[in-house]
Amino acid sequence: MMNKLSHPFMTLPELPEAGKPLLSTLMVEPLMPLTALQGIVASYAKIIDDLARKDRRVNSVLGKAIAKVLATVLARVDDRIGDKDYRVIQAAVRYFVVEDDGGGSDFASIDGLVDDARVVNAMLRWLGRDELMLDVGARPERPRTGIFGGAAADRR
Repeated sequence: MMNKLSHPFMTLPELPEAGKPLLSTLMVEPLMPLTALQGIVASYAKIIDDLARKDRRVNSVLGKAIAKVLATVLARVDDRIGDKDYRVIQAAVRYFVVEDDGGGSDFASIDGLVDDARVVNAMLRWLGRDELMLDVGARPERPRTGIFGGAAADRR
């Protein structure tokens, strides 16, 4: 088993500094079955969706985008992927589904999932899948409200 900092993935500049302690722990966890990783991504996406419907401060746009990218990567995992790359994928998945991951709670602010997106982008860079990179500035659409409580009209 490797020590917490020996995997070269941990040196990528895209990784958020605040998340590195948790990530280094996740990098040495025993490998999980692919179906388990797929299941936890789907479950966390549902949690994000449910919280967004309850008007919690969660960026469901970014959360859904992260879940979609992870599901895409996981769907393409096959016997040709080595343990070193699978470990990076697993760590990115596990980081995503840990609510308080070093960058603060995923649901405490509208920017709570930005560090998760950065970890996923680092994973994508590691795997050479830059075409799947996430826009870390993705914001949820919220209706604007006018002073009388209704949706703000577009006054031109």
